[in-house]
Amino acid sequence: KQWYQRRVPITAGLQNLDGKDVSQSFYQTYFLNILQHIFSVVTDTMNAAQLSNQSKVLAYMFSLVEQKKIAVALYSLEEHPGEIDNVAYVKSYTQDLLKKAFPNLQEMQVSVFVDGLYALNQDNAAFREHLRDFIVQIKECAGEDMTDLYLQEKQEQLKTAASAKLKYQMTVPGILNPHEVTEENMND
Repeated sequence: KQWYQRRVPITAGLQNLDGKDVSQSFYQTYFLNILQHIFSVVTDTMNAAQLSNQSKVLAYMFSLVEQKKIAVALYSLEEHPGEIDNVAYVKSYTQDLLKKAFPNLQEMQVSVFVDGLYALNQDNAAFREHLRDFIVQIKECAGEDMTDLYLQEKQEQLKTAASAKLKYQMTVPGILNPHEVTEENMND
């Protein structure tokens, strides 16, 4: 494949930086930009696909901050003198970002959401649900349809159910026509 055809998930890219000499410089330069762009994609009301992948990226990013794997300041020391750390700064940054993007949300809603980003970043399923709940709040405030938020999980459930059904049908002789049984299905 050509270099432009290879797609590396952003989570894998960030994980590949772990422990490398360039990681701190990279985080200082790009962490907040990546965070802002991912939030803009996740909260885009026209984009509900790939929520699972996007939530993994956000969870990993918040765990990096919480576990203090980012040793350099993500903020300007001149603008924020005194005792502030990355956890407090990223929390404040995220709250301000979301308040500006969604002024119709109450401050407490945003605060609870951001607290959950730190509290749930080690449990991907819980983090994704927390993120989805926030998106539901955004859409409810805007009066939008929310049926597409669960589409990806529904598709995965249907695929798993169809696979289980096929496996069961293959165990009972005569249920499937011989042309429906392929070598690929027999090897599963």
